[in-house]
Amino acid sequence: MLDKVQRGVWPAFAEGVPQMSGTAARQYGPLEAKATRMHMLGRLRAKHFFTPVMADSAMNVMLSLFVGELQSSTVSDTALAVGNMLSPAETDALIDTLVQAGLAVATALEPGRRAVGLTPLGSARMRSFVSDYPDV
Repeated sequence: MLDKVQRGVWPAFAEGVPQMSGTAARQYGPLEAKATRMHMLGRLRAKHFFTPVMADSAMNVMLSLFVGELQSSTVSDTALAVGNMLSPAETDALIDTLVQAGLAVATALEPGRRAVGLTPLGSARMRSFVSDYPDV
């Protein structure tokens, strides 16, 4: 499902969600590839470990949002749920937690139809994290 986030096919509900320009997004190609690979590896881990203790849902959501930002793609809460194998309730709770932490922003549209993006703080933290992460 991440390929749909990567290609930007989710509906544009991004009013009020900060987006990068196409030029800025293209300059981060290697960073985008690394974030995408990290997300994929996390999903592979989830196939082998079904217990919540091994889950890292918030990081997977943050990686999805970061890849979406680097590609100037809108990411909906529904896309986050499907792409990260989460229930709508789990996704809403994670989004609310990330918004309260100042890492994400969501449009005011009703759950199931809202766009989610990273705040400048969330973007900076993800850029730093992905850049510092060992090569994958």
